Amino acid sequence: MKVYGFESVQSLVESEGYVLKLLANDIGAILFPRTTEHRDVRQPGIRYADDSKGNALAAMVVPGRIEFRFHGDFSDERVRKLTEALLKHPDFDFASSFEVTYQGRVLITAGDS
Repeated sequence: MKVYGFESVQSLVESEGYVLKLLANDIGAILFPRTTEHRDVRQPGIRYADDSKGNALAAMVVPGRIEFRFHGDFSDERVRKLTEALLKHPDFDFASSFEVTYQGRVLITAGDS
């Protein structure tokens, strides 16, 4: 799994109260600052578009939690497996014990990953 953009947010995750954005699918993930819109970020094979038209999930990342928005192509189980793979990537060490939610439902409890 390829992760893009960690270098652009690395200093933020070392501070308190940060808010990051994330795009993710089975190909990889993109981390980026909250000042950028999800729809304006893309990498090969990873693209978000409103109304489930892209191939990637949008998420917000705050200390202790990753919150995924609904996407019609992603079941709870798919999001859970995708997130488990992401949390094993070295660029996601900062989030390895985070709670993960999808549409407000807890998929991974804090500390379980």
